[in-house]
Amino acid sequence: MKEMECKERVKCVIFDFNGTLFFDYNENKDAWNIIARKYRGKEFGEEEYLSMMGKTDRRCAEYIVKDATDEILDQISEEKEEIYLRLLVERNIQLEEYALSFIKKCKERNVRVMIASSAPKMNMDWYIRNLKLDHYFNIDDIVAGRNDIPSKPAPDIYIYTQGLGGFKGEECIAFEDAPGGLKSALGAGFRRVYGIKSPGMNLEETGKLAPLLDWKWANDHIDEILK
Repeated sequence: MKEMECKERVKCVIFDFNGTLFFDYNENKDAWNIIARKYRGKEFGEEEYLSMMGKTDRRCAEYIVKDATDEILDQISEEKEEIYLRLLVERNIQLEEYALSFIKKCKERNVRVMIASSAPKMNMDWYIRNLKLDHYFNIDDIVAGRNDIPSKPAPDIYIYTQGLGGFKGEECIAFEDAPGGLKSALGAGFRRVYGIKSPGMNLEETGKLAPLLDWKWANDHIDEILK
C-alpha cells in the first residue's frame, strides 16, 4: 500500500511567481499606470489591467503603444521595471510567509518545486538576489525572462518547465493567480491546478477555472493536496 501511495503522489509542484508567491499586485499596477499615463495619456481601467495579468512586459508594451518599434518596446519595458523595483524597495514587499512554509514542506516530502514565470529576467535576477530565492529553489528550476517561449495563456512555459524537470503533466500540480496563467497550466495537462487568493485577483473569473485557496489553508492540507 505504501508503495502505491508513493507512486500516486505528486512529484513536482510548479509555481507562478508574481501574485502567487509574491503579492505585488499594487506595485505592478502602479508602475504600469505611470507608464500608461506617459505613453498614452491615461491609466488602465480595472478590467483592462486584469486582462494583461500573466503576460510578458513585451506584450503589455505592445498593447500600450501600437505598432511601436522594438527599440521603443524595450525602452517601455525597462522603464516600467525600474519603477516597479523601486516601489518594491520603498514598500518593503516580501515573499508570502505561508507560501514559503508550503515550499519547505514540499521539499521535506521529496516533491520538487519549480517556478514558471512571465517575469522579465532583470526582475527574476532581482528576486533571486534580494529575496533569497536560491534558499528555496534550485536556480536551474526557475524559468523566467524567456521571450522565446510564447506568453501565457499559451501552455508552452508550463510544458517547457515540466520537461526541464523530466516530469509528465499528470505528475505535476500548479499554483497560479490570474486567469491567463491558469489557462496556461491547464493547457499543459497538469494533474491539478489551483488558484491562489491574492490582492487584485478576479475571484469570479479565476474560480471558474480552478479551485481557490489561500496559503494558510494549503499548509494545513498539504498531504491532501499532494496525495
